[in-house]
Amino acid sequence: MNSYTSVPTEEPPSYNQEEQVRHEGDNIPDDFKYSVNVASCELSLRHLFIRKVYSLLSVQIFATVLIGLIFRLNKSVTVWCFQNLWLFYLSIFGSFGFLIATHFKARSYPTNLILLGGFTACEAYGVGLACALFESEVLLQALLLTFVIFIGLTIFAFQTKYDFVSWEGALMVGVWTLIGTGLVFAFLPNHSSTMEMIYSFLGAAIFGVYVIVDTQKIMKTANLDDEIPATLSLYMDILNLFLFILRILNNQRRD
Repeated sequence: MNSYTSVPTEEPPSYNQEEQVRHEGDNIPDDFKYSVNVASCELSLRHLFIRKVYSLLSVQIFATVLIGLIFRLNKSVTVWCFQNLWLFYLSIFGSFGFLIATHFKARSYPTNLILLGGFTACEAYGVGLACALFESEVLLQALLLTFVIFIGLTIFAFQTKYDFVSWEGALMVGVWTLIGTGLVFAFLPNHSSTMEMIYSFLGAAIFGVYVIVDTQKIMKTANLDDEIPATLSLYMDILNLFLFILRILNNQRRD
């Protein structure tokens, strides 16, 4: 028996070949395609991904605040929007539509950015119109509190070694509980202020923990081309956290 192993006759792959042209559905360079997730990549790639996520998130927050300011500073626009509430309902259905489309096109560049922009516009319109019903002082307090809490929870999520991602199932149950309770409150508007405060604090707590969970998912389970889903999750966490904090402050002011 021949003790020598056969020598491969095929030529090794060439690393000097021209890079293939990117196309829709290909949102990352070829060098990134084979990474399992962000956590398995080099530090520079992880930082690049995080910068992309928080840059997109900053644009979303800025656009939402800007639209909210338009409602606050231009009374004629606010009155016209309340006289044409069909736009508000259209923004609600539009949010769901863009959200579903973004889920299916999350890695299709630049379609995912366009859909993310559409979702942000619909959400900003609905939130801005709702905020027009509150006093400016309460809005400013809620905005500052949300900013401080989000920054604190983000730093905590980056620093802690405890895995909060395992809480995701329990948090989903909590969200459905909030939805069900909200529907009950809609049909029973004369519920007590104590129940309203419990509901608002519970909502703020759930989405506060969601900030931690989604931040840890960015670092541990997200792929390098998942910047749109990651940004979308954090944006929704911030909006819901802001709205529940706003309810808490408004209830305290009324009492």
